Amino acid sequence: MAKKKVIVVESPTKCRTIKSFLGSQYVLVSSKGHIKDLPKSQLGVDVENNFSPRYIKIRGKARIINDIKKACRDSSEIFLAPDPDREGEAIAQHLYEELNSNGASIRRALFFEITPDHVRQALEHPTTINQNLVDAHKARRVLDRIVGYYISPILWKIIKGGLSAGRVQSVALRLICERENEIESFVATPYWTADAQFATEKAENFKAALWRIGGTARKILSKEELKRLQDMLQKGTVFAVGSFRTTNPIRQPPPPFITSTLEQEASKRFGMGARKTMQIAQSLYEGVSLAEGRIGLITYMRTDSIRVNAAAMSSLREYINGKYGAEYLSKEIRKFKDRKGAQAGHEAIRPTRIELEPDIIKGRLTPEQYKIYKLTFNRYVASQMAAARYCQREAVLNYQDVDFRAEELKPVFPGYQLLTGEVAERGMIPQIKTGDRVTLTAIEFEEKKTEPAPRYTEATLIKKLEENGIGRPSTYAYIIQTLFERHYVSRHEGRIQPSELGRQVYKIIIPRFPHVFEVSFTAKMEKEFDQVENGMKAWQSVVQEFYDPFMVNLIDIRKETDKLKEELVEKVNRKCPLGHAMVVKWGKYGKFLACSLYPEHKYTENLNEEKSNKHCPHCGAELVIRQGRFGRFLACPDYPKCKHTESMIHDAPCRACGGELSIISTKRGKIYKCKACNFSFFYPPVAEKCPACGKSMLAKRGGNFCPDCQPPKKKK
Repeated sequence: MAKKKVIVVESPTKCRTIKSFLGSQYVLVSSKGHIKDLPKSQLGVDVENNFSPRYIKIRGKARIINDIKKACRDSSEIFLAPDPDREGEAIAQHLYEELNSNGASIRRALFFEITPDHVRQALEHPTTINQNLVDAHKARRVLDRIVGYYISPILWKIIKGGLSAGRVQSVALRLICERENEIESFVATPYWTADAQFATEKAENFKAALWRIGGTARKILSKEELKRLQDMLQKGTVFAVGSFRTTNPIRQPPPPFITSTLEQEASKRFGMGARKTMQIAQSLYEGVSLAEGRIGLITYMRTDSIRVNAAAMSSLREYINGKYGAEYLSKEIRKFKDRKGAQAGHEAIRPTRIELEPDIIKGRLTPEQYKIYKLTFNRYVASQMAAARYCQREAVLNYQDVDFRAEELKPVFPGYQLLTGEVAERGMIPQIKTGDRVTLTAIEFEEKKTEPAPRYTEATLIKKLEENGIGRPSTYAYIIQTLFERHYVSRHEGRIQPSELGRQVYKIIIPRFPHVFEVSFTAKMEKEFDQVENGMKAWQSVVQEFYDPFMVNLIDIRKETDKLKEELVEKVNRKCPLGHAMVVKWGKYGKFLACSLYPEHKYTENLNEEKSNKHCPHCGAELVIRQGRFGRFLACPDYPKCKHTESMIHDAPCRACGGELSIISTKRGKIYKCKACNFSFFYPPVAEKCPACGKSMLAKRGGNFCPDCQPPKKKK
């Protein structure tokens, strides 16, 4: 009996997809991510021995490793096929270490897309583990561990336990906090704009805006100047057409997506977080069930290169020519240039099969998968379509030292915008020429104020990180998600705002590690990781370069830890029941009041207690609203003497009996349960009535619905 060949991937989904189109001679197994890591409770890095890391098996992975070994027993070949990046190469290395005694030939297979042809070609041309990639991953992991292991205990001592500091996350937090400082220190200054309406000698009306004063393009900057212009620019004032020109601008399509631009566009279009975007993209890469079988729909989604291979480019241009016609195809292959420092090992993110149009396979995708796939597909197709062409007309109107400008933009040929729907059209200018006279018929002055730079959105933060060379495609989503998980930042009206806790961490860390958490230094370290990956530098020297200044700063901050802790203590004019002073402390869910002898004396209070107008059934005290692990709840203010708690009450009644609904918070979300009839709802009832049956509707994202008349659709 012929020995089987084993393919080890890191994802069960990828495993299923590949298994669906390979023959029975292959066995597919999954490592379910990393199998080894540094120990959680120790540094795990031998600093004295050239920073040698001590990787151990991850808790709970022993069974998976044994299953992989069992599958590989008596096999003829083993293909290690985790994702084709530094992270995947490290997984492959750790798998190799566990399987090397097996006796079978162990090779590395690189799957840049999960399609039958590509996978078979990769298996026919396997390679070996790239030690440079492994070392680049090792350098990053060791540095991150050193920072977390040494700085986190300092934060525990100064602020509270459970906090942590990451090497790159701290730099991202720095950007967010410094933007907040700019906003707070910004002093707004007033200015004025002017929009006017003019009429030609033929009574044709058009609009123009104030452009220049005294030959300088600017706004109105003072009340005195505003008064002068208001007096000067009266209805009936005759302006001369100082210049009139017509141009034919073109707009070129953007390149296909890379990781950062996909995350930015998904954030702008759909309000989708970077982590969610990458999870959906990963599912499209690993495989979706279509009528003809499972297949990966997009190429590998962690990339910073806009390169596309020649065969895919040829197929794309044939598709555009057939779908839209020759006039919509760019005359020559449009070549985009990678930004400096981009790793060109991966292609841009593109569909694996151009004939799989989003709308054709929409029924096989979840709504979110459809959004990301269509976004990726359209961006890729548009990149080789003809440019959009416009006709732009501009007239400058002059009176004394004031110039107004009128603009008209009309599409001539949509080009790639036929697909993307970005066609622009604005303004109207009648047939006029230089030297003509036009009359001011109306004018409106509007007061405005200068504004500070806005807070970052996920999209603009990723763009800032990328522009400054901080992080890599595989880390952007993780960086932002970590800041949210640590409660260092929050989302307010779609923008990222540092929390009070985040600002405290920033104030402690950044001034005391001015070098290692500097934006330019972090970018320099990223370039050095790239040099390790390219075999140009030893990973240990990169770690050493970071470690030396870091330890100097660490020694200094350790000396002032007690002083910093004392400076952060907020005292209040209150005493605990035993007569000790009360102070403000940090807890798991924010600030709270505690006895100054806490935790020896455990008396605590909420810092800002919100009353509920309900009373404790045991002691009669008015219940207060508190924050817990799963959200807000009602509690007796006399805790710990009285430990009564209740769930929050929903503002709409039970749709079954009209009773009061408790809001029960769980790990999986909120449940609305009736106190009278015990009926429960996963969606909150609202006051709106169903027009068909008259019962209360339930609130669901995308619109209210009646569960009796129009039950929500189940996911496929």
